[in-house]
Amino acid sequence: MANPPFDFTLIIPVRNSLPVLPRLIEALRMQDLSGRIEWIFTDNASTDGTRAYLEGLPLENVRILDVPEGTFSHSGTRMRAAEEARAPIVVFLTDDVVPAGADFLRELTRPVLEGKAVAAYGVCQVHPEWHDPIDAYLHNDWPTGIADLSEPLTPYVWNLLPADIRRRLCNFDNCASCFDRATLMEHRFPPVPYGEDMLLAKELLLSGHSIALARPARFYHWHRVRFSYLFRRMCIDQVVSIPSFGIHYVSSLRYAVKAIVLRIFHRSWIALFKLRGVSLPRRVYWAAYNARTLTADFLGKYAGTLEEGVLGKRFAWIDRMLYRKKLEIIAQIERKSILRY
Repeated sequence: MANPPFDFTLIIPVRNSLPVLPRLIEALRMQDLSGRIEWIFTDNASTDGTRAYLEGLPLENVRILDVPEGTFSHSGTRMRAAEEARAPIVVFLTDDVVPAGADFLRELTRPVLEGKAVAAYGVCQVHPEWHDPIDAYLHNDWPTGIADLSEPLTPYVWNLLPADIRRRLCNFDNCASCFDRATLMEHRFPPVPYGEDMLLAKELLLSGHSIALARPARFYHWHRVRFSYLFRRMCIDQVVSIPSFGIHYVSSLRYAVKAIVLRIFHRSWIALFKLRGVSLPRRVYWAAYNARTLTADFLGKYAGTLEEGVLGKRFAWIDRMLYRKKLEIIAQIERKSILRY
């Protein structure tokens, strides 16, 4: 069999990405990765000059796939690009990630190249100066509780595991991921509007494959989000997670309210008394931002658990309102994915 023309295909979805994409491209051009690279960008109807920027890049082997307005999906668009790829190793990135070091791609692809796993994902970090310093303080050590390798599981063993362990084993992230292309073509991202990465991770584990956390492959990625966006995202995350992992992040409205209050207090305490080198106005701003996002997070998760006929009695009007919102979100997301990422 003839050798493939490339060693790696980098796949990057873009949409009006000029504010963030140049930073990623510059970081990728500095990567210490030995091999022939193919670049595929999926342009989702950009109107800000992103396509012209891509066409002018001083890179070889660049292809731009057009994704018409209203046709982007997390799974479908990525699978279309993977089908077009001409390398045995495919790497998925989002347009606003920033690799933390010149060895990022080498470390991200290492587990797949060495045959330890058929898929690997990098370690997302929150930059304390660019992004939310409270989030950075709390979450940048998240890989501590994650194994370097998730090994294959039989359905019997899977069903014996607690729901939170199932979810942790499938903690996969397409913001920065790497796949053996042949395996990806066999198993494919499921046709879902959200959560395609964690659902494929489950499929791979139950099909006899291993997935890896590429611990040295660190990158920066974070979104400042609106209340409505985070509510929708957490609602659909819960809708996907219940049948896939059996996990209920929020068990009741009372639990949701308690979690919101306690976490707002905790994060405000961190903002005011734990952060170092951060001005007081900036600490107050981020404390208020976290209060808003925590409220959206837990209310969205609670809405995702609601089902017709099992709504609460004491606060039935709240449940009915949130349940109607859940149905609207599901109807909308089936037509169009939540934003892009």
